[in-house]
Amino acid sequence: MTRQLPESWRDQAPPDLKPHPDAPTIHVRSYRVITPLFGGGVDPQQADPLTTVRSSEVRGQLRFWWRATRAGRYGADGLKQMKEAEDCLWGSTKGQSLVQVEVRLASPGIEIRSYNDRGRVRYLGDPTSPLSYAAFPLRRTDERPVPGGLRFGVSFDLVVTLPGAPELKADVLAAMRAWETFGGIGARTRRGFGALHCYRVQGAADVGPWLPPTNRAEAVKSWLKDELPTFVLPGLGPEGVPLLSSLGKLQVGDNAAVNDFAAGDRQRNIPAFEPKLLQLFADSGTGAAISDDVVIPLVVWYYAIDRLKEFRQRRYQSTSRHDPQGKFGRSRWPEPDEIRWRASGFRGRHDTPAPATRTRANKFPRAVFGLPIVFQFKDGIGQRDSEEIDPPNTTLQGADHDRLASRLILRPLACVDGRFASVALVLEAPALPEGGLKLVGDTSGVLIDTTDLTTTEAAFTPLGGKTDVLQVFLDTL
Repeated sequence: MTRQLPESWRDQAPPDLKPHPDAPTIHVRSYRVITPLFGGGVDPQQADPLTTVRSSEVRGQLRFWWRATRAGRYGADGLKQMKEAEDCLWGSTKGQSLVQVEVRLASPGIEIRSYNDRGRVRYLGDPTSPLSYAAFPLRRTDERPVPGGLRFGVSFDLVVTLPGAPELKADVLAAMRAWETFGGIGARTRRGFGALHCYRVQGAADVGPWLPPTNRAEAVKSWLKDELPTFVLPGLGPEGVPLLSSLGKLQVGDNAAVNDFAAGDRQRNIPAFEPKLLQLFADSGTGAAISDDVVIPLVVWYYAIDRLKEFRQRRYQSTSRHDPQGKFGRSRWPEPDEIRWRASGFRGRHDTPAPATRTRANKFPRAVFGLPIVFQFKDGIGQRDSEEIDPPNTTLQGADHDRLASRLILRPLACVDGRFASVALVLEAPALPEGGLKLVGDTSGVLIDTTDLTTTEAAFTPLGGKTDVLQVFLDTL
């Protein structure tokens, strides 16, 4: 039997269906990985063989940046409350996450492990590699004669389900914004590996991409200072939790060579390391697959890495008529001399510090860049004229924990105009481990002084009397 609609219903329009304001929001974010992807798989230093970018990895990154942007809500004594809120939003062994994350890989990119250098096989971590300073964990060892590699040109889509509650949604968007601006995927993201460029968002409004309009240094710096307070909560978080502060240390590289290269003008002011990077791709047999989308942000990124190398490895240099380029001598930093004091009391050819007026401070200022640090000496323990020469290679680490993550973040940032800016940021976190520092194998019995440098102790190049080591580095960009 056929049923007829009541006469009164026939001319009525169907109800206007609208989603509930607190309903979850699903959208898709498209990313390019604009710097090499380091590791990120189940095996150390290897990309995952099946899923180059894993959703669990993305979720872990978002949890970190949620803490970095939201810890100020909970105060110095709010660790328990912050942990409960984190588990509620991002999930735990007792409950499911309110945020669903799915990775759809667009391109796994290409992997480079080695390259040909004048007929010899070189790996990316080798001292002669143009990436050696940043990729030093990929150096060959007796235990790992064939190290891992890096992946270039990775891209993927991320399907994200945002919770409907306005405060929770704002929390997730803050974490995503910080992750896209300062974070990445894989290992060593604080040194710029796995940096992201979100170039498209589908299915939602007012959720990015969040990009500065141009790569001019002052414009990018001003944009960041204006934007940070919009997604970073003020206040102190629980002790030891790294914070992204809207008032913290921030610098944007203003190097003409990098800007000219990023603008496509490759006929002038080419960075000295750029030809070596291009040669690396050519010698790997992958030059045809490397486009400007890969090369340009790579050069902008490595500009900051190169400046960090020059700053941390500043040495005395002697020149002569026969050797105008000069030879590098002893470090200008005080740590190697302090280790010599402890090992031998400066016996042998290093019987006085250089310069002779340097004050022995019993401090290791470069520890603020992260731990551990391996100090390598040219000769090692040996005998010359019946006296000790140099100590063996020595490791500086935390007294209670050997590692301390660096507070310094270096990475390229994509801009709306298609160019890239070199960005450096310092997270708010303890500068040194709570338990202090120690030298592995040190038998002197002298505790390392972890107080701040004085202006007298900092009276050496490159600090020049300035006591804030990280700020002095930022000023070199």
